[in-house]
Amino acid sequence: MGARCLIIIGLIAALSVFSGCGATLLDKSWGKSFESAKSDQILNPEAGQNLDPVVGLDGQAAERTLGTYRKAFEQKESEKAYNLNLGSIDSIGKK
Repeated sequence: MGARCLIIIGLIAALSVFSGCGATLLDKSWGKSFESAKSDQILNPEAGQNLDPVVGLDGQAAERTLGTYRKAFEQKESEKAYNLNLGSIDSIGKK
């Protein structure tokens, strides 16, 4: 392999390594769930003693919602895949 190819491979490797150093979505939301639960308990510490049923969706609406949710996990027919061959690493830099 030529020096040019090794330089390109080295740059790609360096970029892939340093791309992991950026801030992720996990860093931005780290601990929000805990803080939310803690503040809810502070607002109403006796909430666990309330045994009244939760008012929400009626049965038909809940059934439709659950059906839609379950259908989202079913496997769909795979679409045709198109492969494009753009050359190989050996062809980089050659004319």
